[in-house]
Amino acid sequence: MRDRIWNELTQAKFNSEFATLYAEKQRVYLRRFNVFILVFSGGGVMGWTLWKDFPLASCIIIASVSLIRLLQPHLIMNDKQISNLDSISRFYFNYYNKLERLWYDLEHSTIDNELAKESFFEIKHSEDEINQTINETIKSKPQKLVKESKENSDNYFKLIFNT
Repeated sequence: MRDRIWNELTQAKFNSEFATLYAEKQRVYLRRFNVFILVFSGGGVMGWTLWKDFPLASCIIIASVSLIRLLQPHLIMNDKQISNLDSISRFYFNYYNKLERLWYDLEHSTIDNELAKESFFEIKHSEDEINQTINETIKSKPQKLVKESKENSDNYFKLIFNT
């Protein structure tokens, strides 16, 4: 049971790290996207008088920006999805803390293996509530973020637990 709790503990830390990094990255993409749309909207660059001499180019740019705006939900996350990532991160932060407490209790023989098993599966069952949000929000896991999350969580465990 000790190893099962430890493995779940490391996975929870990884999940928390990944959701946090993914949310940060998506916020950057959304900000850049919004700035791009603002720059090329009617009050931005497209509002300049030089475009009156290039109506075809102006129409192409406006049509392209409109098309990109329509495709936005398929290209980058929106505020609600980023908020869902924040919820996932918070869930796994709390989930990790519960598992860590259980692991310490088992490690220091404060509880026996049977009680640890019951507590573990009770904590594990709480993960059901976030799974739907995860499935709706995270469609793919960028390998660069997976690698960074793994490194961050591994470094955390080396620092805290000397493993």
